[in-house]
Amino acid sequence: MPIRHSTKRLLSKLAWHAYNIYRKGLDYDTQLSRTFEILDAPREVIEAFQAQRLERLLQHAYQTTPYYREFLRPAHSDISRIPTLEKQDIREQLDRLYSTAFTRKQRIRNATGGSTGTPLTFYQDRNYWNQRNLSVYYFDQWAGWNFGEPQLIIWGTLADLGKDSHWKHQLNNFWRNQYWLNGFRLTDTAMSAAFEKMNQCQPQTLLAYPSSLYQFAKFIFENGLTSLCKLKGIIASAEMLHPHYRTLAEYVFKTKVYNRYGSREVGLIAMECAEGRMHINCRDLYLEIESPDPYTEPGEILITQLNNYAMPFIRYRIGDVGRLSDEMCPCGNDLPILAELLGRTTATFRTRSGTLIHGGYFTQQFYDIDGVTQFQIIQESLKHCVLKVVTDEKWTEATRRFLVQSIQDALGMTVVVTVEVVDEIPLPPSGKREYTISKVSGDVEDL
Repeated sequence: MPIRHSTKRLLSKLAWHAYNIYRKGLDYDTQLSRTFEILDAPREVIEAFQAQRLERLLQHAYQTTPYYREFLRPAHSDISRIPTLEKQDIREQLDRLYSTAFTRKQRIRNATGGSTGTPLTFYQDRNYWNQRNLSVYYFDQWAGWNFGEPQLIIWGTLADLGKDSHWKHQLNNFWRNQYWLNGFRLTDTAMSAAFEKMNQCQPQTLLAYPSSLYQFAKFIFENGLTSLCKLKGIIASAEMLHPHYRTLAEYVFKTKVYNRYGSREVGLIAMECAEGRMHINCRDLYLEIESPDPYTEPGEILITQLNNYAMPFIRYRIGDVGRLSDEMCPCGNDLPILAELLGRTTATFRTRSGTLIHGGYFTQQFYDIDGVTQFQIIQESLKHCVLKVVTDEKWTEATRRFLVQSIQDALGMTVVVTVEVVDEIPLPPSGKREYTISKVSGDVEDL
């Protein structure tokens, strides 16, 4: 007999609490209350808290991190004197960026394809993840999420693919009260099943890649389907939220889309409030705009992560462009506002059978690949794909075959994949490299 929705919510809420006690300690409730208190505080309290955390991080970096010792002094730690941390610095200086206060076992490995298409490996610690999750809990409640409430997730990582029947995956979905649609493979069959599941389980929120959200909303719209669930809000994250994505999703689901900005390297950076302003997560990071006047002239975003002591990210050039606002938000929250966010995009590829493949699938193929320092994948047609790579001495024929196979696994075995080894991949006029590009059109016009 199916568990009633109210019983499932209660069980999930209790499971969330037990999970957080296990991960964060017996004082978890106090930590969560303190998180909400700081993020709801007046501007001067927020800035004082941030300054204190920043000073503590800089002292830690000076004392325990070889890379930063040459830039910092034990007194008068002035962050503006520290050179920006580039992705290339991380690749070349990784061993010197570790904090000597952490053992190898205490460092948690992570990786990203990078918004410029260059694979990047880095490390975080358990406290970073604990603090990151506390802030995510706070900001996601702006969109209506809460512990135990059912949620539909349109997402995808390589670790998720093919694991739907795995008992651990099923158990996690059960106690979290989450329902997944693989954002990497949006077939009509999968979207139809997800729509039926959504009507059955009545999720309160939806979390999705913006492009995947758009494709799901377009499927519902074009098939004349009517959603029976009453979503409180939709959280769009990990890509640029284009206006036509938002317009269609809000029209189809009859609720607001909240844009969430973050990255694997530094966590949640900012999130949109009910008034449509993007508030900066000052509890967990210090954000700078590299511009003569960050309030009038957009510039590159620099992030200092305040919680990752295992491998400090200080003035990290994340690869995005933005502009600040000096306004106070009508929503009543005093967190500073990121007025503009420019340049984040990921293409959606299409197969001959009509299956949609999220560009993030291809990016993740490069996470642990040796021999590739930069890449770009271009879907020229349904039959032809070009892979451009900048290689180093570790590049092998086996690597080439693996990457071709990975692309064909997604797009079809008959797709011709041309591998071009190049000296460099030039930046487009926008200054923001597109690492996945599809020239196969399939979108409909805006409503």
